[in-house]
Amino acid sequence: MNSKLYKMMNWPEIEEIIYSDGDNPHRILGAHKVGSNYLIQAFYPDAKEISVLVENTKKTYPMELADEAGFYAVLVPYIEKFRYKLVITDVNGVETTVDDPYAFGPYMDREDFIKFGSGIHYHIYEKLGAHPMKRGTVQGTLFAVWAPSAARVSVIGDFNNWDGRVCQMHRLDPIGVFEIFVPGAKENDGYQFEIKTRSGLIFKRPDPYAMLSRGENGMISVISERKSIVWNDSKWLAQRRKFDLDEAPLSICEISIDAFAGRHEGRSTIEEITSDILEYVQNHGFNTIELMPVMKHVPGHYYHILDFFALDDSNGTPEEFMKFIDTCHAAGIRIILDWVPTFFPKSSCGLSSFDGKCLYEYEDPRIGVHPKSGDLIFDYGRKEVTNFLISNALYWIENYHIDGLRTSDISRILYLDYDRKPGEWIANIYGGNENLEALEFLKQLTTVIHKNNPGVVLLTKETACWPQVTDAVDDGGLGFDYKWNNGWTRDFLSYMQNDPLFRAGHHDELTFSIIYSYTERFVLGFTHEELEKGLEGLYYLMPGDSVQKMANLRLAISYMMVHPGRKHLYMEPDALTVDQSVFVENMLSKLNKLYYDHDALHQLDSSDGGFEWINNMATDECMLSFVRKSNDSKEMLLVVANMAGVERTVEIGVPADGRYTEIFNSDDLSYGGTGVLNEGKKEARRKEVDGRDYSLSIKIGAVSLCIFSYVPYTEQEKKIRAIKEEEEIKKEAERQEKLAALKEMQSKEEERILKELKEKYERELLEQEKAIEEKYEKIEEERISTIVSADAIKSLSSKKKTGSKESKKTTTKTSKKK
Repeated sequence: MNSKLYKMMNWPEIEEIIYSDGDNPHRILGAHKVGSNYLIQAFYPDAKEISVLVENTKKTYPMELADEAGFYAVLVPYIEKFRYKLVITDVNGVETTVDDPYAFGPYMDREDFIKFGSGIHYHIYEKLGAHPMKRGTVQGTLFAVWAPSAARVSVIGDFNNWDGRVCQMHRLDPIGVFEIFVPGAKENDGYQFEIKTRSGLIFKRPDPYAMLSRGENGMISVISERKSIVWNDSKWLAQRRKFDLDEAPLSICEISIDAFAGRHEGRSTIEEITSDILEYVQNHGFNTIELMPVMKHVPGHYYHILDFFALDDSNGTPEEFMKFIDTCHAAGIRIILDWVPTFFPKSSCGLSSFDGKCLYEYEDPRIGVHPKSGDLIFDYGRKEVTNFLISNALYWIENYHIDGLRTSDISRILYLDYDRKPGEWIANIYGGNENLEALEFLKQLTTVIHKNNPGVVLLTKETACWPQVTDAVDDGGLGFDYKWNNGWTRDFLSYMQNDPLFRAGHHDELTFSIIYSYTERFVLGFTHEELEKGLEGLYYLMPGDSVQKMANLRLAISYMMVHPGRKHLYMEPDALTVDQSVFVENMLSKLNKLYYDHDALHQLDSSDGGFEWINNMATDECMLSFVRKSNDSKEMLLVVANMAGVERTVEIGVPADGRYTEIFNSDDLSYGGTGVLNEGKKEARRKEVDGRDYSLSIKIGAVSLCIFSYVPYTEQEKKIRAIKEEEEIKKEAERQEKLAALKEMQSKEEERILKELKEKYERELLEQEKAIEEKYEKIEEERISTIVSADAIKSLSSKKKTGSKESKKTTTKTSKKK
């Protein structure tokens, strides 16, 4: 080897390249000015020989093999605006001319690193990942990845025979971003990052910022330009900015694209099923579609996201998916994506231990691992991680024109002790159980999205009663627009699963939700978490036989549609029989139309002024009645629900005098009911019921719900009504007067009869007493007479005996004298 060349070379650093141990290959490889020459060094282990072609002069300079491992070097005379290529001949004699990756300096700058490290580089996906581009006249792809704990990172792919020794990347900044521009790496080439840890362990990882991936688990990332189409939704996006969170109706149909794609033999593409989805959603009357996660996920597990920026293959190409959204917008349908910023799976195909250490997840398992599922929780204390998540949210909103995001359950990240036993969690710096880092992330997320994309709605699930979820960040809230009302869903489904015979004992499960209904902007729903296979799941939750199940299903959906809160229903095509599907479609179409057409059903959802109980205490009858109101005092809807299994004719109190017309009844024949309806207009009558001055008498079928619209009388009708009421009042007064007179006569007659009866009773009593006295005297006389007679006889008998003795004595004496 040329001794001059040998002395110019830094052999310790060359060994770093040969053994793939370094993180700054640009310091050695490429062209470096040395005196009046360029020292050009290259490392191609599979090359037989390499020459340098100077484009300025068209001269070729053979490179010397400095190390048999494949390290080459050459000195080339210095010229201004030096440009060169490498002519590589492999062991098979195939010659290839390429641009040297190490001839290109860094693309990311200091500002990028500062913003990324501060968590405010909201479009970092434009810098990290793989980006086809032209640098000067050279076409290639810029690769950049964040891997601060890595000793070395290489990009491997179709463009370098997946050899990690060839395209070793340059660590640009202390925060750990590695970058390289690879000439000739083109769109649709597969690639990965090969990472070597400081302990010498080498493994491969897909690109966290890849916008396209291959394979079932997305292990192979694919170079892809950021796609776009000719959008036709500018009017839609302009109108979206005016969306009123408090008053606008929102009826969400939650679907999985897979469910529609698998309806026919084989698998349909998103283009083929777009019309099917739109027809299904519109026929049922929804104005919003919520899609289960469309990002690359673990097969069969939608919420275990592997590639957050890559569209799953099952949802078509990015362009096809964009056309689907554009078509939905043209049809007036809003698109919301389910998005998972709260956890990710423990998988080598995803973010888990990305650079050999816990990078995207918390290092301490007492914070970073969910105790039940084993899923990993994002490290919200690392600004680069929160930057990744916020930029991902903006990516879907801004590039795919998504109208909203619905996050997974944020309770598991807000509370450090969520699902953990004592000793299994770590308190925050103040000794509390709140994850302060996650709290700040959520506030930053909602603030940034609302600032950059007004009109985009943010929904969330939160099950641990964190306060002010839907309050503005400036007011101490988290800044979400809507929150799932899981409490209502749990209580209502618990109630409905009871046989109607036993529902009376669970009445409070129906009425409790109104107590807290205005503490947040709620979305009521039967979601994929409660229902398996859409309405089929709801059907099988209901009690009774098939007829009773359908009646209860109609009642459940109807009650959700009239209860305060936005609407959400998980639907799957072909979940019910053909007849059942037709009945449900008819009913939902009608209910959604009523929901949009009547402000009373949505305008004051978040205010207690939009709801008023008529009777919530008919526990034994399993009945409810209430009024929904709007800003227009003349618009009211009366809702009556019969949760019992028997048909009834009932009197219901009404809030005002006027005409009431039944505009919906879940027992309608067209919905599969029995047809117990209230036809025609019903006039309220002045009769106190449920504490109201006026009332209606209505019929209501078993387990059914009906809605009555209210129409106040015109001024002319009020005058006529007043005259009639005056006449009725007069007639009533006369009737009451006659009734009072009749009562008085009756009272006098009763007094007379009572007096006569009393006198008769007293006479009879006297006669009885006299008779008793006479009888008693007679008995006494007889008793005395009996007693006297007996004594007299005894006395007489005694006297006779005495007289006889005396006579004998006298006779004796006389005889003696004689």
